[in-house]
Amino acid sequence: MNSHHLYLISLSPDILSLSGVSVNVGTILLLFSLLVLLFSMLFSVSERMRNKRMLQQKGQIISDVFTKVTHELRAPLTVILGLSKQLREQKDLSDGNLATYLNAIERQGRNLSKLVNQLLDIANLQTSDKTVEWKTGNIVAFVEMMSETFRIYARQKGVELYFFSDETEVEIDFVPDYLNKILYNLLSNAVKYSEEGTRINLVMERNKKDRQKIAIKVIDQGRGISKEALPHIFDLFYKYPHNNTETSGNGIGLTIVKQITEGLGGTIRVESEVGKGTVFTVELPFRRNEKQLYTHWIPEKNTPRPVPQAPLLPEANKSVPPDPGGNDPRTTILLVEDNKDIFLYVRSIFHEKQYNILYAPNVEKAWDMVNKQLPDIVITDVIMPQKSGIELCREMKASPLLNHIPIVIVSAKNEEADLIEGLRSGADCYIRKPFYPEALQVRVENLLKTRLLLKEKYCRTVLKEEKEELNDNTNTDFLRRVTDIIYREMKNPDFTAGKLAAELAISVSQLNKKLNIITGYPSSTYILQVKLRHAKKIFASQNKTIGEVSTECGIYDVNYFSRIFKKHTGVTPTQFKRLPQI
Repeated sequence: MNSHHLYLISLSPDILSLSGVSVNVGTILLLFSLLVLLFSMLFSVSERMRNKRMLQQKGQIISDVFTKVTHELRAPLTVILGLSKQLREQKDLSDGNLATYLNAIERQGRNLSKLVNQLLDIANLQTSDKTVEWKTGNIVAFVEMMSETFRIYARQKGVELYFFSDETEVEIDFVPDYLNKILYNLLSNAVKYSEEGTRINLVMERNKKDRQKIAIKVIDQGRGISKEALPHIFDLFYKYPHNNTETSGNGIGLTIVKQITEGLGGTIRVESEVGKGTVFTVELPFRRNEKQLYTHWIPEKNTPRPVPQAPLLPEANKSVPPDPGGNDPRTTILLVEDNKDIFLYVRSIFHEKQYNILYAPNVEKAWDMVNKQLPDIVITDVIMPQKSGIELCREMKASPLLNHIPIVIVSAKNEEADLIEGLRSGADCYIRKPFYPEALQVRVENLLKTRLLLKEKYCRTVLKEEKEELNDNTNTDFLRRVTDIIYREMKNPDFTAGKLAAELAISVSQLNKKLNIITGYPSSTYILQVKLRHAKKIFASQNKTIGEVSTECGIYDVNYFSRIFKKHTGVTPTQFKRLPQI
C-alpha cells in the first residue's frame, strides 16, 4: 500500500467533507455574512466618528473666529462708548481735551469700519465665483498705478517707494478688486513697518522656470519677522508679538491676501530676517482658462482704491505723561495697556488732582516702571505684545517688593475661564470690556480703602505686637522681617535706612515706598517707631535710667532721645515712667 495518505472529498447539498471533517455550508455562509456585517458596522462607526470629529473641529474653528472677532470689537467699543459718556457728563472739559477725545473716537470708529470691511471681504471670498469680475489687461500698468499712489503715503513717513519691471506690458487674466486688495495690504504693511530713511521696492518679473507666470515682489528694509512667527503670519487674527499698538493690525489683512491670491490661482510666500527686512512674493498665472475670454481692463475706469490715510495717533505729550520725579502726594495708578486710546479713556475716569496715571504699553515696560515707581495700584489688560497681563500678575505676586500692590485686570476676554485664570494669577479684580467708568472707579477706590485698613492692621500686628490674624501673609512676613532686622541692630547707632535696604537687597527708594504703602511710614520713621516701642517696653518692665534705655535703643544723645520720645508719645520719658503700666 502506498505510504501517501489518500484524502477523499465528497460533496453533498448540505455537507462539505474533507478527510473526515464535515462543515455545514449554511454555517460558512452565516459566518461570512456576520463578518461582512461586522466590517460594515465598524466602517460605519469609523465614518461617523470621523464626521463627528470634523464637525467638532469645524465648530471649534467657528467658535474661535467668533471669539477673536468679539475681542477685536470690544476695545474700540470700550473707547467709543466710554469717551462718549465722558463728553456728555464732563461739563468743564477744556477745548484741548475735547479735541483729544473726539480724535480717539474717530480713530476707533475707523478701526471698527476697517474690521467690518475685512470681515466682509472674507465672507465674500466664500461666495459663488459668479460674483467675481474677471478681466484681461496689462497688469504692469495696474501695479504701477498702485505704486504711484502709495509713493505719496510712503514719503509722509520718510520712506521711498520704487517700482521696477522688466516689461512695460504683460497681458494676464485677473480680478482688479482682488489685485487691489493684495497690493493695498502688502504695501500698507511695508510702509507701516519701515523706518524713516529706508526704501521699499515693488518689483515685477516673469517666473524664470515658468514663463506663463508673473511674480510681484514687495521688498522692504523694515524690522523683519522672526523665524518663529513666519509660519503663522497668514493665520487669521495672528498678531506678531513684537509689534506695538500704532503699527499692529488686527491679524486679518494677510489672511485675506493669501485667500485672494489662491482665488486667482496663484501663490504667495514670504522671506524675512529680523533687522534686515521682508520680501513678499505673489505669483499669478497668465491665463485662468484658455477657452474663456474676459472683457478688457481699462485703467481710466478702474482706478485702484485711494492711498490709506496716515493714522491719527494720540499726541504723546497729552496722552502719555512723563514719569514724575520726587514725591507725588496723589494716588499713583499704573495702566498697562497696548491701546493708547484705552489709556486715554481710563485717564479721563480718574481726576487729575487726585490721581497720577502712569502708562506702560507692554509688560516689559510695566515691570521696569512698577519696580522703580511702586504705584499704589496697577490696572492691566491681558492680551498684549510679548508677555501677557496674566504673566505680569504672577510675577508681581511672586515678588516680595511688589506683592502688596493691588491689581485690576480689564480685558475683552470675557469667558468664565478667563476670569478664573485672572483671579488665580493674583489679580484682585477682573473687569470685562466694554465697561462703565463707574465700575472701574468704584473697584479701584474700594481696593485702595482696603489697603488703608490693612496699613492700620499691620501697624497693630507688627509694630505694637498685637495678636491679630491677617490674611495677607506676604506683607506681614515682609514687615516682620524688616522689624527683626531693626531689633537685631537695635544697639547699633550707625544703623540707617540705607543699611536696612541693603540687607533686603532693594533700594532705599523702594524700601520707603513699600513701607509707606504697608505702614504709612517711610523707612527712617519706621526704624524710629520700632526703637521707641522698644524703649517703652523697657521702661514698663525694667528699672533703668533714661540714659541706659537710650543706649539700649542705639541713641547715645539722651537729650535727643528725650525730645523725639516726647514728640511721638506726647510725654517725656520721666513722665512715661510714672504712668501706671497695664
